[in-house]
Amino acid sequence: MQTLRFALRRLAASPGYTLTALLTLALGIGVNTAMFSVVDALLFRSAPFPEADRIVQLTGAVPQGPRQVFSFEEVQEIRAGSTAFAALTTFNRTQFVVAESNHATERLGGVLASAEMFETFGVQPMLGRAFTAAETEPGRNDVVLLSHAFWQQRYGGDAAVLGRTLRLDGRNVTIIGVMPAHFDFNKLWGRTAMWQPINFTAEQQQWRDYRTFTLMGRLHDGATAHAAAHELAAVANTQQSAHPDLYSGLRYQALALPEALSDSLGRQISWMLLSLAGFVLLIACANLANLQLARATSGLRDLAIRTALGASRARLITQQLAESIVLALAGGLLGIVIAQGINRVVESQLLIDGAPGLDIRLNGAVLALTLAVAALTGVAFGIVPALIATRVDPNAALKNQSRGSTASRGTRQLRHALIVGEVALALVLLAGAGLMQRGFAQFLHRDVGWDFNRVLTATLPLSGTLYPTDASRRELFERLEINLRTLPGVDNIAIATSLPVEGYSADRQVLIEGQTPGDSAVLPSAFHAMVTPDFFATIGLPLVEGRLFAPDIKRTDPHVVVINQSLANQLFPHQSAVGQRLGSMDSGIAYWSEIIGVVPDVEAAANLSNPSTRFVVYKALVHEPWGFVYLAVRSQAPASLIEPLRRAILALEPDLPPAAVATVPQTVDANHHNLVLAARTLTAFALLGLALAAVGIYGVIAHLVTLRTAEFGVRLALGASPRNVLRLVLRQGLTLTVIGLMLGLVGAWTLGRFLHGIMPRLSTAAPGTILALAGLLLIVAGVACYLPARRATRVDPLDALRSE
Repeated sequence: MQTLRFALRRLAASPGYTLTALLTLALGIGVNTAMFSVVDALLFRSAPFPEADRIVQLTGAVPQGPRQVFSFEEVQEIRAGSTAFAALTTFNRTQFVVAESNHATERLGGVLASAEMFETFGVQPMLGRAFTAAETEPGRNDVVLLSHAFWQQRYGGDAAVLGRTLRLDGRNVTIIGVMPAHFDFNKLWGRTAMWQPINFTAEQQQWRDYRTFTLMGRLHDGATAHAAAHELAAVANTQQSAHPDLYSGLRYQALALPEALSDSLGRQISWMLLSLAGFVLLIACANLANLQLARATSGLRDLAIRTALGASRARLITQQLAESIVLALAGGLLGIVIAQGINRVVESQLLIDGAPGLDIRLNGAVLALTLAVAALTGVAFGIVPALIATRVDPNAALKNQSRGSTASRGTRQLRHALIVGEVALALVLLAGAGLMQRGFAQFLHRDVGWDFNRVLTATLPLSGTLYPTDASRRELFERLEINLRTLPGVDNIAIATSLPVEGYSADRQVLIEGQTPGDSAVLPSAFHAMVTPDFFATIGLPLVEGRLFAPDIKRTDPHVVVINQSLANQLFPHQSAVGQRLGSMDSGIAYWSEIIGVVPDVEAAANLSNPSTRFVVYKALVHEPWGFVYLAVRSQAPASLIEPLRRAILALEPDLPPAAVATVPQTVDANHHNLVLAARTLTAFALLGLALAAVGIYGVIAHLVTLRTAEFGVRLALGASPRNVLRLVLRQGLTLTVIGLMLGLVGAWTLGRFLHGIMPRLSTAAPGTILALAGLLLIVAGVACYLPARRATRVDPLDALRSE
């Protein structure tokens, strides 16, 4: 307690130092605590289910890439071949068209799930009952469970909602229950309004590669994820033997829930931000260590007197460490306040499924970690200055009557090393922010091969109840095209199963005449997009060779395809692709078509990841009318058509509201919102690091000027010009800065390689950007050195000599 009171008195006696140290620590610890909270919420926090550590997601891995979803037949084979699970549930996130009296028809997020969902997640409805296995049979799934949020929003939490009827995708369904609030887990379900028993359609049961279902299981008590994956190796072997074209190299994995619910890019960026937040704390520690060294150097005479009066070295070290730890803990408490503010901002800005939904809170683990970091920070910036300061020779210190003495060589070297480290860390932070911002700018302004700035898009999931057959879907698509063309301002309209916005989907192996179906690792894969004839004019894709689909192409016409330039070059390197035959593998069967045209390659406008294949096959939608399509509308003012398009579709079909109606630039902005937030966060870290480094450099040079005041006075008295003194001080400060920049360039290059690895579609290298940021840091450091150096030139020689 005596040591603590002494530390508090010393801190109170130096309010300028104390406030500076507290602010520096609060900022350093605050940003780190906030990042701890974000990483904990994204990657580590347990899901709100009983014994959540026993819940895993099954995924597959093949040479072409990961498989997160499975087909009906694959689900059945995995169920039959696994004994490690107490329960295994199948579900599929979807969208429901909900119609109810007193409410406008709307499209809401929903989930189709098997009856094992409740046992798998260990949760039962808080109101009403769960659906049964019998209700997953075809035609019997006319019941729904409401999410707690939707129940509160739509029905005001009224328990009388049970038994109420609403129209779901054109069918009357009965509300049988309400799930508890903690089951509204956005990271798993997204914005879900309700759950319905899953009914597998005849089409889903027919096609082995119709993959759309997620599999999650609850392990038996004592079973492990590794054992479950090992058990499924036999299933993979059987599938590979029976269907080598689909399962070559397949292996199954069982991922813990936190890992399954976070994508690789998100994990890497989260860790990167946490690491670079640590750089801010290191810069803060270096600043505080320099401040402590300055105080210790100025107080050498006081320490010498106390040593002469019998104080032990251990006692002196303890007293100085107590001062550092008190500062650190107080800074940690202030940092928690700052972290709370940062968390509220991030919580409101970070989007899950397009809306804020992540609970970023300071739980016990994060608070304990914060206090531990604060205490270690106090030791880190306090221990070395305390050790150096207490090595004072009492006789030498008491003989020195000057106001301040020149620090020892070891002290100077330590202070110089701290400055070098601050500059290096600050450059790495600046480079990270600069590379991310430059990468985004290049990505957003790159040539993607098509003109997306004039295109409006929307998704249109079709109800299997309203449109159960190919013929009904063809008739709907024809009516849509005719009606929407009449909207004022529409230049072209197209319907497609996927668009080069977030990326093409539905990859299938392709082969040419003379090849036979076989190992999937041998045949190239190509995305297959089913499109209407005006698709190419709508997205602005010119013809390279051949012709496009005829405007009046019919279901009975021979099957023809258009392919992209890369696929043409791959399959027919020294000849024309037009007129050749192309086979597309589907569930082990090769479907043959004639190639009638070649179009340029295009890039996805809103996807940072590299696609799994660069090859694309375009088929006529009339030959393969899917139940999930996109609308694309070309207009001079696409944003002005958002509401007219929505109204026109509802006027044509009241039970078919479109979803995600937006211009392509709006979709790009929405998809990259969280990455832009990460880039801005890193920029804030970089600016904070730059400010702390500048303050640190200024403090060191200012203290140097104070210690060498007498020396400068003598130099000026003996004829040195102020310019000579200015040059002397600047040279020392800028030399340290340049050494730090050289080390920082290595770190910045390493960080640039890391960023390219996790976001490969950004620039591969940007030496100009890094050098420009190094120049900026050099200018800031030069200003920080110049201000105290200028003060040195104004030393009065008479005052300096009189003090001697």
